[in-house]
Order: sequence, then structure tokens, then C-alpha cells
Amino acid sequence: MFEPVRGGTRGGQAEFKWSDVSADKDRENYLGHSINAPTGRWQKNKDIHWYNRDVTQDEAERQEEIRKVKELEADALAVAL
Repeated sequence: MFEPVRGGTRGGQAEFKWSDVSADKDRENYLGHSINAPTGRWQKNKDIHWYNRDVTQDEAERQEEIRKVKELEADALAVAL
């Protein structure tokens, strides 16, 4: 009635490789395929992780930017009302 649990991982997770996804004809069905498995000429010599790079910004600059955004939002709200 009860069988022992089989070893390994379910769904082939141990055999998954993004390089296989880039060669697959259905690569568009994978979430994140354009970043993790780029193909084609558009990605040649491109920094496709540009949005995730560290930006040197100190706390004072960050607080100033937040203050400006809040001020602009308040002005826009005042105009809308």
C-alpha cells in the first residue's frame, strides 16, 4: 500500500540548465528567458543586467530625491484638486 519515496528531485529540477532553454524552440514559455537565456544579435556585447547594478548614491542624495518627488506629488495633487 505505501511505497518508499523515490530519490532525486521531481520535475527534473536537477537537470535544468539555462543553456538548454536558449536552444529550445519554446524558450519564450520560460519566465525570465530574455535575461537568463539570451539569444540573438541584440544581446551581443550588451549589459543585460544593467538594472541590477549597484549605484553609488549616498543617503543624503537619496533623501533629497525622495523630498523632491514628494514635493512634486503634492503640487500635482494641489493642481488636480
